[in-house]
Amino acid sequence: MWTFQAREGPLGWLAAAAYLGAVVGFLFVQEAGLRLQREERRAWWAGTGRDLINVAGLVAIAGALRLVGFPWAPALFVGGTLTLLMFGASVLFATQTPVRHPRAWSFVAGLALALPVLLSPEAVLGAFARLALALFG
Repeated sequence: MWTFQAREGPLGWLAAAAYLGAVVGFLFVQEAGLRLQREERRAWWAGTGRDLINVAGLVAIAGALRLVGFPWAPALFVGGTLTLLMFGASVLFATQTPVRHPRAWSFVAGLALALPVLLSPEAVLGAFARLALALFG
């Protein structure tokens, strides 16, 4: 279950591009969701829209990780963790930190969180396997 199956050649490049596309797409849509929430603070659907954005990001990122070579369960575990961390980084820079370009900082933080998965997938998979073993036995 915790065995990484690397994709070779053009399929590997396409899988990596799909993963980066899912990450960048999620970060763009996350920014739109935060803007929507600021503008529609009283509307009930603004919070629900944010939740839908996060679920769509999870599905896209986990699906792309599956294409990269992760098994399904670890792809969901890693993808879910990344989705939450990138959402947190977006909220941090958009609402809690007085930086000049919060969108740029959000993208830098999101890519910094997402790139290790692509650059060293076996190490990330091993770390998550140890975490799952510690948490669930």
